[in-house]
Amino acid sequence: MKCIAIDDEPLALKLLERYCSRIPSISLLGTYTDPLDGIPYIRSMQPDLIFLDIRMPDVSGISIVQTLKKDTLVIFTTAHREYAVEGFDLDVADYLLKPFSFERFLKACDRAEERLLSLQRRSSPEQQTGGKTVSFKCSYRNVCLPLHSILYIEAFDNCVRIVTPDKTYMPLMTMKTVQSLLPETEFVRVHKSFIVAVGKIKSFNCEQVLTERRRIPVGRSYRREFLEYMKTRKRGY
Repeated sequence: MKCIAIDDEPLALKLLERYCSRIPSISLLGTYTDPLDGIPYIRSMQPDLIFLDIRMPDVSGISIVQTLKKDTLVIFTTAHREYAVEGFDLDVADYLLKPFSFERFLKACDRAEERLLSLQRRSSPEQQTGGKTVSFKCSYRNVCLPLHSILYIEAFDNCVRIVTPDKTYMPLMTMKTVQSLLPETEFVRVHKSFIVAVGKIKSFNCEQVLTERRRIPVGRSYRREFLEYMKTRKRGY
């Protein structure tokens, strides 16, 4: 996600820079202590996400949000709890009360990423015509991929590998995030590192799943749930 941060406290911006540097899917393009400097950048570059303080000289964060496009995501970062209700009334992605930990920051970013992907799915032509797709960013491009083309998904370092018969995509996403985008009736988690398209399973047992591309292990902690899932599907046919 392309992001900027606006906060009149330089130390707060330094913390945001440090936290953002630890999340591969976050690209912090600029930081501003003066909101009047940051507003033109928002209009020209249209970032996906804005980390925004609320109480600042000249212009408040709430006033800035009221001027943004509806699909611009905002995470408020403020030391003032009394603004929480007003912040959520503006439908911001999250509200971080200073001082906040990296774990809480990461959770907020995950929420923003899930909302961004949801917006992209709803705006894609395939989704508007009823086609089943999943949308994500890969190499700074928006990708809208038909669900029927996916064979399996594998965790890989700080991203995932989405494997199709023709191409492999490697977006900066967590397995938890990508799983939340997929219909449970068509995809099943079989291992901490693998999600498989049910329709692409050629055979399976308690230890592995065979697809047209590779044999995929069934994790011990996923075994019982996976086998029950497949039995339920078979009874439903």
